[in-house]
Amino acid sequence: MMAPSVYLYRALFELVDQIPEGRVSTPRHLAVALGDPFVFRAVIEILKREEFQGVHGRVVDAPRPGARIFSDFRSDEPLKRLAEAQRDMSIKIVTDDDFTKADRFAGVDASYHNDEACAACVVLDGDLRVLESASTRVQVRFPYIPGYLMFREAQAIETAARLVSSFDVLFVNGHGVAHPRGCGLASCVGLELDVPTVGVAKRLLVGKVRKDQNGWSSIMYQGKVVGAELRYGGAPVYVSVGHRISLETSVELVKGLTIQGRLPEPVRRAHLEARASCGQSG
Repeated sequence: MMAPSVYLYRALFELVDQIPEGRVSTPRHLAVALGDPFVFRAVIEILKREEFQGVHGRVVDAPRPGARIFSDFRSDEPLKRLAEAQRDMSIKIVTDDDFTKADRFAGVDASYHNDEACAACVVLDGDLRVLESASTRVQVRFPYIPGYLMFREAQAIETAARLVSSFDVLFVNGHGVAHPRGCGLASCVGLELDVPTVGVAKRLLVGKVRKDQNGWSSIMYQGKVVGAELRYGGAPVYVSVGHRISLETSVELVKGLTIQGRLPEPVRRAHLEARASCGQSG
């Protein structure tokens, strides 16, 4: 169930290189050529990277009147292919409890230093004592783009998760099925490792929150409940099924494992370890 890999920086550079002399293009046209017109803001950020410094006059946000705009790019639309892969993966997600015990809880997260991901996995027992931990560093070739996080981060956190001996449920700092194509980072990792995963995120990616009872509110998207909003007196946290677990169980586990801040303890510990492995603090 390996997610496809795309070297997006190279793909964008090859598109920019197609702009003829005397013509200009825009981030929106480049986003269309990449296969997703909604990622033009991410294109703007990518073009700030050092390797793109020499192309600034060929890509402009607001072309001058009379400018000759180039849009006839040759492209295999890599982001469109990745989006289709996410939809295909979403069909394979199991949203029922598919495990026999929940005694060892792992959390994974990644921090970044330039183009290197520092990922950590921390395993706790039911009393929130650390049983083991592991960290790794992986080169990344994909920028941060909302909705495509798995293609940036999955390899690093899967590598870290494979370095620990065992766990029963894995908590991922990212969304699961609460995703525009039904398969976020937590679901991708669950499918790839074939383990129960729970997505936990600080920002809502899709849907609207419907006030509910039982201590949490439903996230509704396209007529379905795709997740839950939890509040602990401050900013909310958003929980969704990753793979091989139900939403109800996901919520109960997150509530039981959260003792400070917004994130459940396995993810909070993994976040701190990932930052430390990148030489960062806090």
